[in-house]
Amino acid sequence: MNKIFLAITLLAVLNVNGQNIMPNRFYTNNYSIINPSCIYLYEYTSIHLFTHQQWLNVKNHPYTQGIVANGTNQQAGWGVSLLNNRWGNMNNFSLRLNYAYRAKLNDEFNFAAGLGVSINQFSLNQTNYTPTDVNDPALSYSKESSIVPNFNAGVVLYNSVAHIGLSVLNVLQNNYKLTLNDDEQNKISRYFTLHGTYRIKVSDNIEIQPSLLFSKNSYQKVYIDFSTTAIYDEKYSLGISYASYKELGISAGIIYQPFSFSYSYGFNSFLKMYVPSSYHEISLGYRFKAPASQKLL
Repeated sequence: MNKIFLAITLLAVLNVNGQNIMPNRFYTNNYSIINPSCIYLYEYTSIHLFTHQQWLNVKNHPYTQGIVANGTNQQAGWGVSLLNNRWGNMNNFSLRLNYAYRAKLNDEFNFAAGLGVSINQFSLNQTNYTPTDVNDPALSYSKESSIVPNFNAGVVLYNSVAHIGLSVLNVLQNNYKLTLNDDEQNKISRYFTLHGTYRIKVSDNIEIQPSLLFSKNSYQKVYIDFSTTAIYDEKYSLGISYASYKELGISAGIIYQPFSFSYSYGFNSFLKMYVPSSYHEISLGYRFKAPASQKLL
């Protein structure tokens, strides 16, 4: 192991961390995780727990675990989330606090703006490295950690059946402050996202909800994630998704007031030649105040 390996590891961190910003299918259950203004898409107080496990047969496989809580009143909304992301020997534990303000534009549309503050603890564990060059000065053979603040911002235009939102994540682009402190290779990426959904009524009991997300940072091409979800009787959902890095996913969910449950499975056709490339994700939610409608947005 040498500096080249560390550079590759940290570059991979930037790429995987991009996935952790929007942990695959979970963001479709709670858009506030990628846009603080989206607290207002859900007119109730709720808490969600989720876990996303990727490449389970790989040692130190990537995973994301989180708790997300949101609440609203007539004009102000709040959100709190704890997220734990691991990829290889790197880990990021973050606390996010979101605040949003809503304005009614007319009888149909609302506009909301939100701001989120985050505290991130990054850690790197080198105690189990077995390099070919044991005297490499880039290696500390220790556990490193640093605390890095950041913030996110976003806006959303929405009504009862659709929304379109724009957000910027990791505005400050702070340095990780870990081994190999290169400004470009050891820096948190700033992300821009554009996302939206639209719910189409097919019959009295069936609705179709397509969703589309675009994301871009300075290191990657535009990431596109498209999904379509069928909703039956406002309680049962079945969806299919496709991401631009050749990942196909399916999902299913159920709402049994005040609880909600969803499961997602995905497979990456590009990575299958390198690693077992599937992922599993489970989400469990509880609504403290049930809305007038249970429709999924």
